[in-house]
Formats: sequence, C-alpha cells, structure tokens
Amino acid sequence: MKQDKMARNQNRTLRQRLGALVLGAMMAVLGAALWFSPVHTQEGDGVGEGDITVDIRGAVRRTLIPIALPPIRAMGGGDAEVAREIMTTLRRDLQLSGYFTILPNDSFFFDIGSDGMSPSTINFENWYNVGASGLVKGAYKEAGGQVKMDMRLFLVERGIQAKLNWTPSAVNRADLRNEVHAFANAIIEFYTGNRGIFGTRITFATRTRAGEKHIYVMDVDGAGLRKITDNKGINVLPSFGAGGGIYYTSYKRGNPDLYLWKGGKETLVSSKPGQNSGASYCRGKLALTLSQGGSNADIYLIHPTTGKIQKRLTDHWGIDTSPSWSPDCKKIAFVSDRSGTPQIYVMNADGSDQRRLTFQGRYNTTPDWSPKGNEIAFCGRDERNQFDIFTVDLEGQITRLTQNQGSNEEPSYSPDGNYIVFISSRGGAGSRIYIMTADGQSQNMITRQGGGFSTPSWGGR
Repeated sequence: MKQDKMARNQNRTLRQRLGALVLGAMMAVLGAALWFSPVHTQEGDGVGEGDITVDIRGAVRRTLIPIALPPIRAMGGGDAEVAREIMTTLRRDLQLSGYFTILPNDSFFFDIGSDGMSPSTINFENWYNVGASGLVKGAYKEAGGQVKMDMRLFLVERGIQAKLNWTPSAVNRADLRNEVHAFANAIIEFYTGNRGIFGTRITFATRTRAGEKHIYVMDVDGAGLRKITDNKGINVLPSFGAGGGIYYTSYKRGNPDLYLWKGGKETLVSSKPGQNSGASYCRGKLALTLSQGGSNADIYLIHPTTGKIQKRLTDHWGIDTSPSWSPDCKKIAFVSDRSGTPQIYVMNADGSDQRRLTFQGRYNTTPDWSPKGNEIAFCGRDERNQFDIFTVDLEGQITRLTQNQGSNEEPSYSPDGNYIVFISSRGGAGSRIYIMTADGQSQNMITRQGGGFSTPSWGGR
C-alpha cells in the first residue's frame, strides 16, 4: 500500500494537467451531437445469444453464420476430458470470433450418431432443417501420449466438405489447445479470407488482494493465465516488444522504472528520475514517456534494451504521453494537453509535423494505432461523463464503438487489426477484459473471474 501511495503521488502532477476535468461535472459545452450515433452491439458469452443479423456502425450489415458443433468422437476409446477440451476450445473460439452463431446441441432432433465423416454418410437435410449452414464433424485418437484430431468442416447447403488451410498433427496434451486454435483459425479463414487470431496473447495489469499490482499474460480466449512479475510493488502499463518480450513500468524501487520481461527473465531498461512509462515498440525502435525528474513529460526514442536516449521527439510545455506506432513505424500517435485538454495527436517518427487529430470531446486518451494503418482507437469521455471507445481516421473522422454499457477504456488492436481488446465496468463487478470486432459490433467478456483489470495490450503468438 505504501508503494501504491508513492505511485499515486509521483503521478499527481501529470494527472492534474491531463485529468483536470472533474468526473462529477457535466461538460455543458459538449452536446450529444458532437459524438456519432451509437453502434448496435451484442453482449454475452457468445454471439449465438443475440440476433442473427446485426448492425455495424449503423450502415453495413453482417449476417452471422449458423454452425453446428456436434460432439467429437473418440477413435478406439479415449479420455472424455480430451473431447471436452477440444469442443470447449473450439466453441469458445468461434463464439469470440464474431462471425458465427453456434446452434445448441439440444436442437438436433435426430440421431447425430448415425452420421459419418464424409459427405456420402451425412444426412445434410437434417442439418439444413435445424438451420445449420456449416457443420463441424470431428474425431480424435490418443496414442503414445499424443492426440491427433480429424476435424472437418462441411457446407450444408452444398453437401460438400470445405477445403481448409489446415493439416492435422499429432500433439502432446499441453499443445492440444493450440492445435484446436489452428483449426478454428482455418475455419475463420475459409469464410472471411483472414486467418483467425486464436493463439495470440494479451498482457494486462491487475490488482491483487494484498494491494499489489502485477503483470499477467494470457491467451486471447482467457486461458493459459500466467503471472510474470514477482515483487511486492506496483507494476503497470505492459506492452509487447520483440520476440514475445513484455515491457512494463514498476515502482518496486520507488521510481517508476521501465523493465523488460523475456524468457522468464526481468531486465531493467530505463530508470531516469521521474516517469519511465508507456513503452511502445516497433521494429527495433522504442518510444517512451520520460519526465526527466520534472513535472512535465515528453516522448523520447530510447534504445530498446539499454535505455539510452536516442532522440527527444516532443518538447512542449504540455504533457505528452502514450505513444503508439503506426504499423510502418513511420508515425506515432500520442496524447497531449497542449490545447488545454488531452487530445490525440500524430507526428512523424523523428518528431516532426506534430498535428492534432481529435477535435470532438474534451478528454481523449490511450491511442492505439490499427495494424491496418487506417485508424486509431482511443478512449474518450462523452457528454455524460462516461468513458467509451472510439476510432478516428487520419482525417479526423470519429466513429463510436461502445455506449450505454458502463465505462469502456484502454483499447488495443489485435495483431491483424480485426479486433480490439479493452476494459469495461459493465455488469458492476469492476473492470474486466473484453474483446470486440474492430467495428464494435460483437463484444464478449474474456475474464470471467475477478475485477480490477487494466491496460490490456495485444501481442502475437
């Protein structure tokens, strides 16, 4: 608790200028017309709980694909837990993808055991009559401590097997979930042309019962949770670096210093007096917020492992924080209060051509540049003092992704740019982690237990 208080005190000057607006006061100068109309969203444990057709940003319409996932079969006997793990993982992946509605197994009015694993042995009329467009049939075999799956996707209306970009492999039990992820990604690729994101990872910070704050990493579906910090301090603002490394700021020595965790080893990178926070990595370049022991904060380029300052990118009386690289590493989005309130700005990688991007709203923070390069996600406070997720394109056009579901903050794009992870207070159980499709249409919680999660960052496999 003492370190937590120290962390708050050292950030106070920055927060006074970045967060001078009082949350309890309504912003009368900001009318509802300033924000775009809300997107229609679905919420729940799976997209199958909502309507089949939903609106995206009030214009484009997406039709979810009804797909049947009957139980998988064991070839020559097998552990029932293996079958459960395969089907639970596959169902969860397809639900979170935002492209499918999973048909409930109790809606199958016929004997599903009479079907085989080839088009000639499947009664497609039965599956068509229960509303299935896609059908997944599967079997698995255990031998020598390994599991090999035989998983197939069939197109019900056409009565054929789909050709997937996936070849089954025999894997150890520890790698079984990754093999299922690969199959789910192949299904998504077949229907959308884009490989799925399952098998990627999310890092985040969360508070413990002891009052500490630690950095964790987990699979995108919420499984495989792993704690990576092991100290008695406050650890915040994780982000992915090269080769699966994770940068984060820790107060364990009193000062907010930057560390790099990689391969189970922690290395001190930057310990300049004052803030060393908000690290953003791109192809050998590391952007960081440094306050250099003073009350101001600016953005610098530093060496990604030694912490040596390479270039100061901003030099302004305003507070400049939260750098985020464009996918080509040629530009940086950041937050500055130089206009009087925190807004999203962009600049070239050498610090030149700094320009304001957001002009709607009086409190816009935590930008994250889409890997597609076309837009930046950020958190904004609206006319009702609620925090929500928005995107802004490079011409300043703003689109709203969340509304009327608690406070929604700290967005981070998936590596392919098709999804966004964020925290939300919806449900009243504290801040939990959600993912949504990048259009904001399909939103699903991935941390079912606990609360107090913050600053999720999405990385590769």
